[in-house]
Amino acid sequence: MKIAVLASSSRGNATVVNAGKTTLLVDVGISARRIKLGLESCGLGLEDICGICITHEHSDHIGGLAVLSGKTRVRVYCSRYLRDDLVSLAPDANYTFLEPGTKVRIGDFSVLPISVSHDAVDPLGYVFEADGVRLGYITDTGCITRTMFPALQGVQALYLESNYDPELLCKSGRPPELISRIEGQWGHLSNEQAGEFVRQIAHSDLRHIILAHLSPECNTPARAAVTIQAVLDELHHSAELHIARQTELLPWMQV
Repeated sequence: MKIAVLASSSRGNATVVNAGKTTLLVDVGISARRIKLGLESCGLGLEDICGICITHEHSDHIGGLAVLSGKTRVRVYCSRYLRDDLVSLAPDANYTFLEPGTKVRIGDFSVLPISVSHDAVDPLGYVFEADGVRLGYITDTGCITRTMFPALQGVQALYLESNYDPELLCKSGRPPELISRIEGQWGHLSNEQAGEFVRQIAHSDLRHIILAHLSPECNTPARAAVTIQAVLDELHHSAELHIARQTELLPWMQV
């Protein structure tokens, strides 16, 4: 299995995962043109995509869906209650509904959708598995729920939101109600919360940690990296740490 991140931040998210002959997009929150260019940088075309797995309906995760679904009839996977929001945006897309906790087979992948805690319609995280290798994919969640731990234990790679630094969030000039929303259980993970989750699920076979969905205004790659690396150093853990960014492709990494 391998993964590349086309873009990630609170301004737009899109990731590509591959196993065998199956390539999936996870979220399409950037323009169809940028997705096409990003895929080309990975040696792929739109015709190589076997499915699109959507986490939730916020624009930074589905902004490119309408145009993309007009260019390809690729199947779109999402939670059942998200359907109405997506159909209004992309009525011609080919939808398949997912139930949290129920695995589905998509080509060479076994895909487990899991519930996350965000102010959206039935938002999902995912565990992608192929040939015994597992990738956990968690973005846009205000807390780590009890169902996440058993689902993500033993993953070899973890894509994890590390959205904000509390100090920078408080100094951002954002309205108090927005700050409360971001910090709340239906908002986003701070660097410290992401670090605590890494501490709890780290194991000897965890090879890659991708910090994602960083806020350009309320976080920096350096702050996120220092926080998580301190946890890894404390655990004497050698997992490779990566930072996904909005304007730079994070190229293929083998899981």
